[in-house]
Amino acid sequence: MMTHVRYALVMPAASERQAARTDEARDVEAVRNARWYLAGLAGSLLGNSAMSLVAGVWVKALTGSSSQAGVVSACVYAGTMGAPFAGLIADRFSRRRLLFWLNLLSASTVLPLLLVSDRARVWLVFAVMAVYGLQATAMDPAEDALFAEMFSVEFRRRMSGWRLTIQEIGRLGAPLLGAGLFVLVGGGAVAAMDAATFVLAALVITRLRTPDAPPAGERERVGQALQAGVRHVFATPQIRSVMIAATAVMALSGVGVAAQYSLVSGVGQRPAFLGVFSAVLGAGSIIASLTARRIIDRFGERWLAVGGLINFAAGNLLRANHWLPATVAGTVVLGFALPYVFLATLNIAQRETPNQLRGRVSAALLFALFGPQALTQIIGSALIAHVTYTEIYAGSAAATVPIAIWLARRGDVAIGRAARRPACAR
Repeated sequence: MMTHVRYALVMPAASERQAARTDEARDVEAVRNARWYLAGLAGSLLGNSAMSLVAGVWVKALTGSSSQAGVVSACVYAGTMGAPFAGLIADRFSRRRLLFWLNLLSASTVLPLLLVSDRARVWLVFAVMAVYGLQATAMDPAEDALFAEMFSVEFRRRMSGWRLTIQEIGRLGAPLLGAGLFVLVGGGAVAAMDAATFVLAALVITRLRTPDAPPAGERERVGQALQAGVRHVFATPQIRSVMIAATAVMALSGVGVAAQYSLVSGVGQRPAFLGVFSAVLGAGSIIASLTARRIIDRFGERWLAVGGLINFAAGNLLRANHWLPATVAGTVVLGFALPYVFLATLNIAQRETPNQLRGRVSAALLFALFGPQALTQIIGSALIAHVTYTEIYAGSAAATVPIAIWLARRGDVAIGRAARRPACAR
């Protein structure tokens, strides 16, 4: 009897020690994965941000046309039309292997840009950037789903801030680096650097310790599977309202893309000065990424998104003039806008979505937020030929105000700590 009592008393302690060792091992593995993940993300963003900026500047320098330069970005965003299929693939195959091969494929895709030397070959920039956009669309749902799969909810909350910070640091330094390389040695050097960062990202993926098996889940028919992410978004009020507002403001941001090339001329600078604007935008976004979590903890995702909308309106209004200091200040303010809106949407979606749907939900949001960009950027490219950039920016500011008011009055979005409170505490 005494032996049985001792056994019963000892077993919980041993079990707790085993559980503690297991949790510690998981923490160590999570930290290791986080280091490799962030290293790969940093390298990838360096190349992506530099190439995305330089492609438009390159076309502007070769053709002298702001409209054609704006079309480059539209070519990139046109790839988001394939987002539903990308999400389905991300939920059907190993996300790690998928990202490895897509990164290697992307590295080879940008190399034809080394052949662009004059206006006669400018079509290559449009063609390559269109394929570039397709590949980015294919990677994004898999990357978002892998991120959610590798890390626990609490760890993701900490990581999301670092993730966004690195993204915005990339936006701060990469445009300056890309613009500098373009001025000194041409766009081909930026393309070669971008290819190298894709190879680096592929190598980093091989270092991640995460299951290679496809996500478990019931296999549906293709048509139903493609719609599953959209159905989940619209059936979940916590995601739906913020997504609608985010989609609207992202569409408005697309209208102003071509206008930025005229903005640079309007303040008396050369096209490559756009790299300075992009760096200033990145500086504002870094501050946004460092403050976003605190705002979410105190006020919730909805008010973070509302703050982003207010910043978008104010930033565009400050840009609607010919005075360089005001346009720089407006660019800093704009740096807060889209990161706040995007992070609010991403946080809610990751929290409210099961693993087997994360790829398709990420794809649905990718499609909603970035799908209209191709169309609105083409509209913006056409508008800039007939109206001034000041009118485009002022109009974007005016259109954003009612969106912010609508979202602020919504009551169906879980906010603050209450959204994370256990059910037993409600």
